[in-house]
Amino acid sequence: MKKVLDCIYRFFEKLAGIGSDKYLHLLVGLILAFMLGKLFAHVEAWAYPAIVGVLLLMVAKECVDYYIRQEQFDFKDIAAGLVGSVVGVLMCLL
Repeated sequence: MKKVLDCIYRFFEKLAGIGSDKYLHLLVGLILAFMLGKLFAHVEAWAYPAIVGVLLLMVAKECVDYYIRQEQFDFKDIAAGLVGSVVGVLMCLL
């Protein structure tokens, strides 16, 4: 499990080398919210599962960083993911 996580983190670290990792959180939040918005399009309140799904993923990722990788818990990463989720939900409305 740790080797798989290390491989995933190495990939995203290379992407983060392009710029701040906040952009990655924003992009992942946007894509995930857009996909969840399209998946739950038949549900009346489809935006709530999309935003909550992104929130849960971002919190889980920060918990993995804090408890497994011994890194600092960053609330700004969660906020960037939530901004991306709002943009993703707005894109579903277009």
